[in-house]
Amino acid sequence: MNTAYLNQVLIYLQQELPDDYRKHIQLNGERLIVHLPDCGNFEQSYEYLYNTIVSCAARIRNRDIDIEFTIKSAHQERDFTIRK
Repeated sequence: MNTAYLNQVLIYLQQELPDDYRKHIQLNGERLIVHLPDCGNFEQSYEYLYNTIVSCAARIRNRDIDIEFTIKSAHQERDFTIRK
């Protein structure tokens, strides 16, 4: 299990994500989950977060593992993986 590494990624993302999202990201097992606050347009919020998270992950020099994410709202969720 890669909990220590994923906790480091979580802390990094909490520092880098915009204020609206940083308090809504958590580690659940080996998956990072972002709970969207009530948003009018899930697709728009997903695209914004996806691009922001991919950009942040690109700055991680030594990715030890594939990092799995779920972005979810009250009615929808979507998964993606950033490859090592």
